[in-house]
Amino acid sequence: MKLRFLRFITVIGLFLTIMSVNNIAKAEGKQDYLLGAGDSIRINVFQNPELTTETRVSGTGLVTYPLIGEVNVGGKSIQTAEQLIAQALIKGGYVKEPQVNIVLLQVRGNQVAVLGMVNRPGRFPLETSNIPLSHVLANAGGVTLNAGNGMAVLSGMRDGLPYKYEVDLASLFLGDKKAEDVLVSNGDVIYITPGNQVSIIGQVLRPGRFSLDGVKMRLVDALAMAGGMVPSASDSVVVTGMRDGQPFKKEFDVAGLFLSNESTEDIYVVANDQIYVHRAPVYYIYGEVQRPSSYRVERNMTVVQALAQGGGPTVRGTQRNIKLMRRNDAGVIEKVVPKLTDLIKANDVLYVEESLF
Repeated sequence: MKLRFLRFITVIGLFLTIMSVNNIAKAEGKQDYLLGAGDSIRINVFQNPELTTETRVSGTGLVTYPLIGEVNVGGKSIQTAEQLIAQALIKGGYVKEPQVNIVLLQVRGNQVAVLGMVNRPGRFPLETSNIPLSHVLANAGGVTLNAGNGMAVLSGMRDGLPYKYEVDLASLFLGDKKAEDVLVSNGDVIYITPGNQVSIIGQVLRPGRFSLDGVKMRLVDALAMAGGMVPSASDSVVVTGMRDGQPFKKEFDVAGLFLSNESTEDIYVVANDQIYVHRAPVYYIYGEVQRPSSYRVERNMTVVQALAQGGGPTVRGTQRNIKLMRRNDAGVIEKVVPKLTDLIKANDVLYVEESLF
């Protein structure tokens, strides 16, 4: 008799513990979770183990329960679903005073949409009823490099009212404020905005849009993000954008950028700047040369240097038989005999004629 009483006390204590944990969960806000299609739940009735069952909410919001059949729990809170099952058991005369407890095993009915600068945008199920924003972003593969110092914008409904929350990505993942990592809810939409970006086009290895590391960045560092300049790039880079509300455009010498230790404002880029790397000017060399082709015009390049870049004359060509064709300001092509010290210009054509003697 004494042993039976102790067992009864133990069962009562266990039940009170379960109810206490459930009440704590409800006090933390979990009572507002609404069951949806695909959710997996366990239903327990105190002192009626034969009525314990695990089931999944159907697409129409129904669960099938022993003795009472189908119960519509879709869109209802866990507490409301417990009361519905208890009332059905009482009405059917199966249990006089049922104490029903529903445990949420897996959440499938509730989903959130993740858009913008993430690696796998789409809709994702909420695996638990209290998942934080950072975990949802992890499910979406994390943010892309273009997110940079962008924002996470969460919109949805709370207590029947429109809800919107914005948080800086850096503070969300690097900060110590857990309050900023808010809990998401069914139907929420999370949009990751791009960070401060610049466009880099032209003669670079990887043209495109890139996020700045902060509000501004050195031009040389921005070019490095695009993989650097290709061999056909010129010595000048043009930056256009806005400064102090006014249109801004400036051309920079590449050699000066990489060799200078200056840190003045005019060699920094800011959000929405466009960086254009020009193609280097070229000249053409044909006739009796070792390697006839087009070549890059180097700084202060002379005719003799251009001839050497083409491999020099063949055995049938000489430096005395060089003709230079150049388009003048009027657009007319002029043909002259250049000096070896003359400077080469863009689109010049050097022709080495064959020498008979």
